[in-house]
Amino acid sequence: MRVAFASLGSLGDLHPLLSVARAAEKRGHDVVIAASKGFRDYVTSLDLKFFPIRPDLEPAVSQVRRLSDPGRGPERLLREEVFPAVRETYADLAEACRETDLLVVGELLYVAPLVAAKCRIPWVNAVLAPSSFLSALDPCVLAPAPGFHHLRHLGTLPHRLLLAFGNRLTSRWAEPLFAFRRELGFSPGKNPVFEGKHSPLLTLALFPDFFAAPQNDWPPQVRQTGFPYFEQEAGEESRGALRAFLEAGAPPLVFTLGSSMVQIADDFYGLAARAADALGRRAILLLGKNPPPPRLPETMLGLAYAPLESVFPHAAAVVHHGGIGSCAMTLRSGVPALVIPFAYDQPDNAERLRKLGVALTLARKGISSGSLAGKLRRILQDRGMQDRARAIAGQITPDDDMESTIDALEEAARAI
Repeated sequence: MRVAFASLGSLGDLHPLLSVARAAEKRGHDVVIAASKGFRDYVTSLDLKFFPIRPDLEPAVSQVRRLSDPGRGPERLLREEVFPAVRETYADLAEACRETDLLVVGELLYVAPLVAAKCRIPWVNAVLAPSSFLSALDPCVLAPAPGFHHLRHLGTLPHRLLLAFGNRLTSRWAEPLFAFRRELGFSPGKNPVFEGKHSPLLTLALFPDFFAAPQNDWPPQVRQTGFPYFEQEAGEESRGALRAFLEAGAPPLVFTLGSSMVQIADDFYGLAARAADALGRRAILLLGKNPPPPRLPETMLGLAYAPLESVFPHAAAVVHHGGIGSCAMTLRSGVPALVIPFAYDQPDNAERLRKLGVALTLARKGISSGSLAGKLRRILQDRGMQDRARAIAGQITPDDDMESTIDALEEAARAI
């Protein structure tokens, strides 16, 4: 069959679907990728067919800062970027789905049911992080209202009330989509930020049950598999520098802020270098487009980019922002972490790593060289945390999980 995989957002949103697309190709299926136009060269370099879809969610640094605000970022993203562009998204995604047999979408593609109806194909949505389910039985840490998580000992009522309020609020944001649905002859439908984003046929939960166990208030059509890992090759220059550095001494600390938050790193890498120096530790800094800290010693390596799978398994500990891809690779690598969440799903992902006993967390506003060094010292001295990280890594079976994911997609396509 021919499958269209569609993603809006950062590389962290796209990579999991690229991983599933590659696995579908290995099963003999034909795949196409639909994503923001800025990813065209990257996707086509992987020998995958590409279709651009709007809106183009690759904002400038100033816009990243606005959209990553813990309190107002989700509202700005939905009200200013996603919902005003539903007509354009629909047109672009429908073009990508011509002559396809199945549509698989990530977050924010709320027009998927309309496109599937137009193209007369089944559709599936993929959930990358547990917070997307907005469960009252397993309440997540909501970035705009993190304090509510501390009320979970009171039962489900506080969280049901909060989610009901959020449902009403986001329904107002979604009015452009409701209006567009009516224009096409459909009912307004359910709130797309909550239950309306889930396919009635299949919702893939792409994380293991030890990270988040299935809940009775998840949609009944959920099938939980595991983390999809997107394997990459490091560039020749970074591969050589990385190999030489790793061979030259003890396992380093690794500092990274993913593909989006790295754009608003500010003085993070300078503080990281000072923290590593205070601990007498070697370090790798994954800098993105940020300049390396001045006078970086030979015990520290600054790289613009390296695939996480080429770095994390060699680390003594990892410091990252809590993106689901970074969390998944941390767990697979069997190393402890210090997580500094920024927004969206990151505070909840960080809390889940902490509850597993494999990470400590640090508030974004609390970053200093001293706080970094203090938290990392605790991690490096905690043999129990290191043992738990290795034990959890042994529970992860990427190949088997991906086989289950592709099985589920094939079953969904046959169900219609």
